[in-house]
Amino acid sequence: MKTRNIFLLASVVALSVVAAAGVAQPAPPLVQPDLPAVSPRVAELAKSIGAIVDAFENEQAVFSRDGKTVVFISNRDGLPQLYAADPGRPDAPATRLVKTTERITAPVVLADGKSVLFRSDVGADENWSLFRVGLDGSGLVELTPGARLRRDSPNVPDGSPGTAFYSARAKTDTGSAAYALELSAGALEKKIFEDTVPGELTDVSRDGRWGLWLRIRTDSDCTMLLLDLAKGTGVPVYPGASAGKATIWEGRFSPDGKRLYVSTDAGGERPVVLALDPSGRELARYAHATPAEVDRIAVAKSGARVAVALGAGNHTEVRLLDAETLRPVRDVGLPMGSGGIVDFAEDGKRLTATWSTPNAPREIYAIDAQTGHAEALRKEPRPSLDALPKVTASIAEVTAFDGLELPVNVYLPAGAAGAAGARRPVLVAYHGGPSGSSAIRWSPAVRFFTGLGYAVVEPNVRGSGGFGRAFEMADNGPKRLDAFRDIETTARWAAAQPWSDAKRMVVYGGSYGGYTVLIALERWPDLFRAGVDLVGVANLATFLRTTNGTIREVFKVEFGDLDKDAAFLKTISPIEQIDRISVPLFVYAGANDPRVPRPESDQVVRALRTRGIPVEYLVADNEGHSMSRRENVIAFFSRCGAFLETSLAAPK
Repeated sequence: MKTRNIFLLASVVALSVVAAAGVAQPAPPLVQPDLPAVSPRVAELAKSIGAIVDAFENEQAVFSRDGKTVVFISNRDGLPQLYAADPGRPDAPATRLVKTTERITAPVVLADGKSVLFRSDVGADENWSLFRVGLDGSGLVELTPGARLRRDSPNVPDGSPGTAFYSARAKTDTGSAAYALELSAGALEKKIFEDTVPGELTDVSRDGRWGLWLRIRTDSDCTMLLLDLAKGTGVPVYPGASAGKATIWEGRFSPDGKRLYVSTDAGGERPVVLALDPSGRELARYAHATPAEVDRIAVAKSGARVAVALGAGNHTEVRLLDAETLRPVRDVGLPMGSGGIVDFAEDGKRLTATWSTPNAPREIYAIDAQTGHAEALRKEPRPSLDALPKVTASIAEVTAFDGLELPVNVYLPAGAAGAAGARRPVLVAYHGGPSGSSAIRWSPAVRFFTGLGYAVVEPNVRGSGGFGRAFEMADNGPKRLDAFRDIETTARWAAAQPWSDAKRMVVYGGSYGGYTVLIALERWPDLFRAGVDLVGVANLATFLRTTNGTIREVFKVEFGDLDKDAAFLKTISPIEQIDRISVPLFVYAGANDPRVPRPESDQVVRALRTRGIPVEYLVADNEGHSMSRRENVIAFFSRCGAFLETSLAAPK
């Protein structure tokens, strides 16, 4: 559970409206989605997005203990599923291990060398359950069929190979708990530690005696605890009692358990990785030269290597460090793009990673721990990829009202399609989070819209993660209005570019980005001809009242307290000024969304339909805060593309 993504990972409860007297009132009936007949243009666009989806993505690779098998997640069959392959034969077919109609994530290969753990949910509801299956695809069993909990990825220590340790929380919980589960069918999970504030178990020592617990009061105020897993007690190890507040991203044990590797901003602008002894005394540190977040730490069991993946806002960097001194030892040879690392092989010689660029889908790699050389673990044909139009990517800097520099990703059609002087429609896409970020990467949305001739612009306004502590905290509370000014500034910059047709501007975004879409259409109606709102928040009062305790607690700093700041929250809730939206809007929702419940989208659609504003509403019955199934991706982009073409062609 990354702290910067707490909004994107929290659960929500069913929506109801609470009257002033505190009595729950029945929720209004669901708004029915549009079910238009498939036009020839929609069918044509379905072929275009289908070709993009068919250029499948691979990710989350882990080696078996003997190194002879690589297990990974791929969406080649239309939904993220579990596969195994021979790493020595990257062009040989991969084997799908599980036949399921639900998505799969987070594989963990067990010490027996014969089986793998993974997580799966139902209808993308994020109530993750743990499963075990053999590496030959046999013996599938659900290990946690009981309580519906949002379980994090499990740790299975070598010293206790029959037990999985993990953190989890129910949808109504403010805090989180650590659990132990015997890896046998019918075993009951046991709660071994509980905290009243948000948190997660980030690692377990190799002997199975100790855990590292990340307590998250807010994004910028975290504490790392050392847990005694047998006693269920925890002791703070970082930051010390006399230190100030700090962001902490992760903690890992050394193989012998005598060192704790903690990634943090140390209360400053740049990330550091600290090596601490169990009392919290600093032994070594790696200080990164520029602002970033540490997305992951991986520690080799042998070979004295520590790897870090650094999310630098608009791209990712990977560093190999000496485990003793934390000095950099190798640069990793990966192209400009984004991705992440997973874990070292058992012998410490290779590190698995996932990487993508604007013209190459996510692929799994093995990084040589000595040389830093990265080699693709899969070399499979993607026939549809070769026929797709290419895209060029660049990063611009836009100056905000107060002099702050705002990084903006710009994607344009490559070659003749992107000829200089061509004025084209512009899709201005705002990320979720709100402290997420838009990175240079493979994006089906970017490839689809640039293929239709659009310029795609992704601003990283203040509040975005990866650009330093001050930048990320610059939109908290009343400063949200400064972020709104950045939204206007970046959109007007896009409209003024030589490749832009300022009369055909679209604002686009999902989650907090969907919230941004509504804000933009209300406050700057002269800028945009249409909008696309995916799973966006419409009403901060109903959202915060019905979301779980974890998100409500963290958002007290990000947005405000539901009770103390009710008046301010009302002023920045889109539903309060929804009558200012006068342009067509496409709305997407997942029926099982556990983060932003579907009724948030219902409120928007109901209000616009009442006023006769053109709105198309697509609800995916088998999605949550997601769009992971092939048929839903195709339906969304084909219908959205046709809707925008009609909207931009209509007289204003």
